Amino acid sequence: MLATNESYKRVAVERGRKRPDDVVVVRSGPELARFEPVPADPALKRGRPHLISYIGEMAPQDGLDHALRALAHLREDRDDWQAVFAGDGGALDSLQQLVVELGLSDHVEFAGWLQDRELRSLLCSSDVCLVPDPKTRLSDASTLVKIAEYMAMSRPIVAYDLTESRVTAGEAALYAHPNDPTDFARAISVLLDDPVRRAQMGRVGRERVVAGLSWEHGQQALLAAYSTALSRREASGRSSS
Repeated sequence: MLATNESYKRVAVERGRKRPDDVVVVRSGPELARFEPVPADPALKRGRPHLISYIGEMAPQDGLDHALRALAHLREDRDDWQAVFAGDGGALDSLQQLVVELGLSDHVEFAGWLQDRELRSLLCSSDVCLVPDPKTRLSDASTLVKIAEYMAMSRPIVAYDLTESRVTAGEAALYAHPNDPTDFARAISVLLDDPVRRAQMGRVGRERVVAGLSWEHGQQALLAAYSTALSRREASGRSSS
């Protein structure tokens, strides 16, 4: 049996009564070849000093409303930033309306789905990347792929403090109190004011991806799991003949 992380492996063992040796963790991560840095595009900042970005699905469970409310709090203290949300999903219309209601139309834009080159340009131009997924039983146990994608591009992250988010990001993220947009805004502001810390977090993130979180490592684990399963099947066939 395959599990995407240790949290789901624990569920399989404790609730599914699987033997630990029968559950193999195969993490989903970015392909390093797709996440090579490109030159930053200053125009994305719309003349402001800082760029904040989000990439991924825009469904209700992804917490984009939390991100926008955090940016509204941030806007009360400073206006030296621009934010770009890249992606699409069922929550997009309501998010666009929320931007208007929060008075963020001059600071927030939605870019839709981007091609690889455009996506890498956005990330390489970003000072802080957002992971606003609120804490639920599901999100706390889930590996959020966008975290490793940000890390692959050496971007510092602000995220809610979720179990598997910490497992993935480690020191590459600054964590806010779960489901608290005000604290999320505080964390963003802390990083915007500290370029040295942002650079260090970016280096840590990239190193973690290269060392063990990229799909190249996940692929090896998957092939090893298949090899073990086939060996057991062959051994079982021989013993029953």
